[in-house]
Formats: sequence, C-alpha cells, structure tokens
Amino acid sequence: MKEDNRDNYDDQEFEETVNRFKESLISGKTEYFDVSDYEDIIEKLLEEGDLELAEMAVGQGIKIHPNAIPLQVKNAQILLSKGDIKNALENLNRVEKLETNNPDIYLLKGTAYTIEGDAKSAVEAFKKAIRYARDELDDILYHIGVAFIHSGDMKMAIKYLEKAHKVNPENETVLYELGFFYDQTDNLEKSIYYYNKYLDIDPFNTTVWYNLGIVYNRLENFEKALESYDYALALNEKFHQAVFNKGNTLANLGRYEEAITRYEEFLEGDPNNDEAYCYIGECYLNLENFRKALQAYQKAIRLNQKNDNAWYGAGLIMLFEKQYEESVVFIKKAIKIENGISDYWFSLGKIYADLKNFEKAVVAFDKSVTLEPDNTEMWLTYTEIVFNIGKPQKAILLLEEANRLNKKNPFLQYKLAAFYFHTGDELKALKWFEKALKISYDDHIVVIEFYPNAVNNKKVMDLLKKYRPIVE
Repeated sequence: MKEDNRDNYDDQEFEETVNRFKESLISGKTEYFDVSDYEDIIEKLLEEGDLELAEMAVGQGIKIHPNAIPLQVKNAQILLSKGDIKNALENLNRVEKLETNNPDIYLLKGTAYTIEGDAKSAVEAFKKAIRYARDELDDILYHIGVAFIHSGDMKMAIKYLEKAHKVNPENETVLYELGFFYDQTDNLEKSIYYYNKYLDIDPFNTTVWYNLGIVYNRLENFEKALESYDYALALNEKFHQAVFNKGNTLANLGRYEEAITRYEEFLEGDPNNDEAYCYIGECYLNLENFRKALQAYQKAIRLNQKNDNAWYGAGLIMLFEKQYEESVVFIKKAIKIENGISDYWFSLGKIYADLKNFEKAVVAFDKSVTLEPDNTEMWLTYTEIVFNIGKPQKAILLLEEANRLNKKNPFLQYKLAAFYFHTGDELKALKWFEKALKISYDDHIVVIEFYPNAVNNKKVMDLLKKYRPIVE
C-alpha cells in the first residue's frame, strides 16, 4: 500500500506542505494541492491520528480532483478507520470498476472483510492484491499481515508476514513485526531469530535490543537478556524502562545488590514509581535485610495505598519475624485490594495455621487452591495441615480432588498413598503408590518420609522392585 510520495522532495518541504494545508483550514481559504500532495497530507494526518482533519483533506482533494482514484482509495481507507465498513466497500466497488488492477483497492477490500469476519472474501480480495502488487509485493503482503493482526488472527498474520520476508529479506518493518508477534504467540526462539535478523541490518535500533532483552528474559536466558539491555542503554542511556528491566534481570540472576542499584537509577527518572520500590523490597527480602525491605515496601505504600504487592511484601516480613498478628493485618489489606491472587491466600493460611486458628487457615487454603488448582505445594501443605489436625478423611477427600485436577502429578499421588497407609486402607494406598511409581520412581521417598512403616510392607517392597529403573 502506498505510504507516501516523499521521494519528490525532502522532509522539510513535506512538512511545509502539511502546514500549508492546516493553515488554509484556519484561514478558510482553499489552497490548491495536487493529488500526490493530498495523498501525503492525508497519510501524515492518519499517522498523527487526526481522523477528522484527514477526512476534511480527502473531501477537499476529491472536490478539486473528482476523478483521482488515489483519493477515492484514501477516502475508503478513512471510512474503514471510522468503522463505516458498508460505505467503504461501496466506495471500493465503484473504484474497482474504474481501475481493476490497483492492489490498494483489493488490500482495503480484504481488510474490510476481515473486520466483518468474512475470511473467505478477505482471502479472495488479498489474492487479487498480491496478483497486482508488482514491485510492491513485500509491502502488500506486510499490510495483509497487519489486517489479520487487527482481526486477531495471529496465525494468518504471521503467515503473510513470513511471505513478505521471503520476498524481501531486508524489509526491516517486516522483521520487527515477526519478532514482536512471535514473542506475543510464545514462539520465543523465532522471535529471537527475527530480531537478530533485524539487528544484522540495523544494529543501532534501541527498541529492538530492548525487545530482544525481554524475549531472552522470558526464556530465562538472563545473561543474554542482560547483554541486550546493555546494548539498548549504550545507544540510549536515558532509556529508563531498559534500566528497570536490567534490574529485573539482575535480580533473576541473584545479583540483588546490582539490581537495587539499577532500580534506584530508574527512580531518579521516575521517583514516584511505587512498583520499583516493591522490587527493591523484594531484593532486600532475598538478601534477608528485612529492615531495608520493609522500608522499601513502606515507601511504595506511601506512594500508592492500593499497591497490593507492597502490603503483601510487608506482610511477609512480619511473617519471617514471627509477628503473626501484624502479618495478618498486612496480608488481609493486600487481599482486600486484590483477592484473586492465590499466593496471598496461601500465605494467610500458613499464618493462621501458625496461630493455631485452623478454621480460618482451612478457609484461606481452600481459596488458594481454588484460584490455582495446579499448584502442588499448596495442595500438599493444605492437606497435610488438615491431616495433622485430626481430619484424615477430609485430607484424603481433598487430595482425591487434587489428583482429579492434576492426573499425572506423582507427589500428590504419593501423598495420597501415604494418607491411606496411615488410615489403614492398604488396598487404596497400594493403588496410588503404584500409579505414582509409574510416573516417577525416585519420588517414592515422599511416602517413606510421611509413613516410615511403609518400608516394612512386603507389597510396597515388591512394587519398588517391580518398577525400579534398570541401571545399565
């Protein structure tokens, strides 16, 4: 799709043309511009997000140049931007009769059909756009990809972006979009591949280095992430978000003191960022410097009373210092702000258990596993506490539910076997023990630790012998 005609003059002349148009609107005096000028003016206004002025420009241009097909196409583009699909398609159908080989017409028709959800018609229109693309094929394919991005069809979007890349391997815009959208669809290796392809062409793009750091961080390749953020900061030392992300990566590497330094550097540019103080608090927490951790969380709370993470962090410090009542107050404040986070409820359950308030502990644990049913640690802690307070049947029922939701988790199966052994139901205990052995032999120690008498059970020993891995 035509982006601009700026090859005819330099950027200064282009800006002057756009400014002359804007001044003509203010003065109320219509000024003459040729078709190419109007295309550039409209494109610039669309880039600025000024749909109203773009619509005025296309209306004025058509009035002066009523037979100019490029302006009719721009009109359809604006109608699409306004969401007026019906009139956009009617406009494009009229123009198509006058110029049957214009790829922009079919590109916009295809875009309109994707918005309507008519995939079949969209693909047919896009095929025609490709057929007539000539030397703009990579650009047309790119815009087809963008149309599918806007419709939410990432699979089709990436398909056309890949095609655009094959046509022109050095199209930087296509490389950037492929890197970005492979990241969004969790194909991180391909995201890295295309970002690196981009950097082979332009190694001085700060944003690409930054994005590459994010992808490496997601892959837990923290050294590479750190290297990418360093390149981004070498190109732009004031790139504060890269400073913040570098802090995160250093924290992931366990380099907490360095991470704190980066967060403090970030705060120099954004002193009221409460989240940064939370990250500093977490670093001090990991360094077991509870005093400074609490100070950081308190600063976050002063900046934002509704920062649940800060209240929770302060609550954890109280928990570590065995100030249980204070810990409950802080964590309940976090839950009041955001009650859908399982860790908050799980920690509250553990505190209530330490306080011997088992009724409230059970309520909190139940909420935590409801929010995160695939969290093994939560189920194991919850059911063990229920078992230890003298409710083995309830603990067994809970673990049965946990196993129903996590069918191939050996730890849950071994723990259930241990509970059944304790209650004397050997048949069910052996059933679960064997199921778990089939998944993970080495983890059978869970049963031995919880029910040491299992080693005296001949059937247990027979099963262990049966499933013991053969050492070559």
